[in-house]
Amino acid sequence: MTTREKSMGLFEHVKELRQRLFRAVISWILATLLASAFADLIVEWLVQPLEGGSVIVLSPTEAPIIYFKIALATGFGLALPYILFQVYGFVAPGLYPNERSIVLLGIPAVFVFFILGALFTLQVLIPVSMPVLMGFLGEVVEPTYSLENYLSFVTTLVVWMGLLFQTPLVIYIISRFGFVTPTQLAKARKIVWFLAAIFAAVVTPTTDPVTLLLVTGPFITLYELGIILAKFAVKQRKRQEEKREEQL
Repeated sequence: MTTREKSMGLFEHVKELRQRLFRAVISWILATLLASAFADLIVEWLVQPLEGGSVIVLSPTEAPIIYFKIALATGFGLALPYILFQVYGFVAPGLYPNERSIVLLGIPAVFVFFILGALFTLQVLIPVSMPVLMGFLGEVVEPTYSLENYLSFVTTLVVWMGLLFQTPLVIYIISRFGFVTPTQLAKARKIVWFLAAIFAAVVTPTTDPVTLLLVTGPFITLYELGIILAKFAVKQRKRQEEKREEQL
């Protein structure tokens, strides 16, 4: 526990928490106002994969609701680095120096990997899978989608793929604490690949092989990257243990 934390009472902690929450909310509001100016362009970009199909709204309030949802979500994404900075500023006084370094590296890494997952979904997964989905019964039905349902489909994939892209970080952390070893991870490779295919079938609201492959392939790649990071984590843990032994 740091000197600053010892000198702060409950009231001071609550006051600081209130101030940081206020700053986080204000940053979200300002970012949302900025994003609202581009909400139309964002929706237009999101519906681009629907080439050959059309998107409609089914109620007078659907379009305004989608507009504000897009503005809020985009604003939150823009403000997220500052919000995370406020979270770190509140918890940092109670952390040891080595814990602070892990958090300082971990928070940006989580953010970056989630963004990579979102970009992969929006730039690769959806543009490739949508023509395949729209081709089913193409001679019988005309692809027409509700804007709310389509964006719900996109959001679901973005969230799941963003979480899926955290795989290397999760593997690194559990390896750093000694729960698994790179050898164990390598031996479990075939099982993980099989589970990845099942996971892809569950999280993707489609059964076409192209979409399943586009979800399974990145997960396998991320798992292999996680094995590399696990080896690095083991080396770091050994170095820390050697330093502790030298200090003793």
